[in-house]
Amino acid sequence: MDSVRIKNASSSFSVCNAFVDKYMKDANASFVKVYLYILRHSASGSLSLDSISEGCNLLKSDVVSALKYWSKEGIISYASDELEIHSLSSNDNSCSDSAESVVDESPKPFTQPERKFQSNYSVASNYRASDVIKTVSSNESLAHLFAIISQLLNKSLTATDYKTIYSFIDYLKLPEQVVIVLFEYCVSIKKTSMRYIESIAFAWHDRGINTPELALKFVKEKTGESSLLSEYKKKFKISGRDFSDTEEEMLLAWINECKASDELIMKAYDITVLNTGKVLFKYMDAIIRDELSHSNRGEKHSLPSNVKKSNFRNYPKDEQISDIEKQMIEKMMSQYGGVSDAVDK
Repeated sequence: MDSVRIKNASSSFSVCNAFVDKYMKDANASFVKVYLYILRHSASGSLSLDSISEGCNLLKSDVVSALKYWSKEGIISYASDELEIHSLSSNDNSCSDSAESVVDESPKPFTQPERKFQSNYSVASNYRASDVIKTVSSNESLAHLFAIISQLLNKSLTATDYKTIYSFIDYLKLPEQVVIVLFEYCVSIKKTSMRYIESIAFAWHDRGINTPELALKFVKEKTGESSLLSEYKKKFKISGRDFSDTEEEMLLAWINECKASDELIMKAYDITVLNTGKVLFKYMDAIIRDELSHSNRGEKHSLPSNVKKSNFRNYPKDEQISDIEKQMIEKMMSQYGGVSDAVDK
């Protein structure tokens, strides 16, 4: 579909009070632009998606998204190649020369016991933006908090942002100072997506991080871990990618839980690369844990200083590599000294 035909074209360009009072504040800015553009050119009787896209400086896909949004809101009917602009006065009493004030109620706190974060659902959707904005504007402390967050993110907060941030305070019961630390932390690691920040907020709630002291302690620990991961990324000569979540968990487990020394970790790395031609954490994990198990039993089991390079890297198929990996790890767990021999066989 390259164009839409407008029915009941108006001879004048006017915006209903109800649109401004009820619909505009919750809409994406690009959606508002599309709606106003359509109203402005409604007298022409038809519009192409290309002309709307060019007139609003938006991608055509964004224009289609806007039409679908307003159709869902009931302001327009959008189907196939026909677009009908609805008269808001027919379904909203606030469309009149003297606009009626919208009745605002303070957001009601949630009482659900379950606060587990769900990636496909945000509790913010249960709040009305107009309610939240009114509450924030009338509370000096909250207004200051939202101003700080806006500065940290270096952007103006959207209606959705307001609802999400307010849910941290109202729904998760996080103190305002904790919320500030939360945003400072996310900005410091360059993770400023509101959905990501929301996931961290839920994680903090679940871990009982509800004071500035606990929040700062968490940030300090994470900062230390980040520095450590960056250090080992250089030592492992990894470039062009970050550690996967599983790799991070393994590395931190070696350091924090197993208390493996840097010498042991790097020795396991050298052996792994020599025998496999790549950095395989599963392989390294087997070496490290096997060595530590011998140490814990008081057995002398030093890592070999020289390991013959194998033809492991010459196997072309992942399936073959995977099978050999399994055989190697099983062999190492039963008798560590046969690392290079097992590979060469």
